[in-house]
Amino acid sequence: MSARWWLPLNMLTWTVAMPLLSLGMRYLDEQRILAMSESVVAMGVSALLLWAVFIYVKFVPSASGLSHRIGYLVAFFAMMTLLGAAGLWLTFLTIVAVYGL
Repeated sequence: MSARWWLPLNMLTWTVAMPLLSLGMRYLDEQRILAMSESVVAMGVSALLLWAVFIYVKFVPSASGLSHRIGYLVAFFAMMTLLGAAGLWLTFLTIVAVYGL
């Protein structure tokens, strides 16, 4: 696989991981293995944020000038914000499809 596909592939995987993480936490809560409390949800959000930072550090191309670096950061942040909103919407649709409204 070409190196240029790693960034979009990781961003897509990050987006799809949101509903999977939500379903997993809900399943663990239903089985009384792990109560879905504020700290558990915060750990899930922290894991997603750390993953986003890893994606940026590992796969966003480096630039020589400061303006290019800031431009890459702004573009990455904007795209991840849009993908995060899409992931939340996908999570909502998945939860409704599995558990009903």
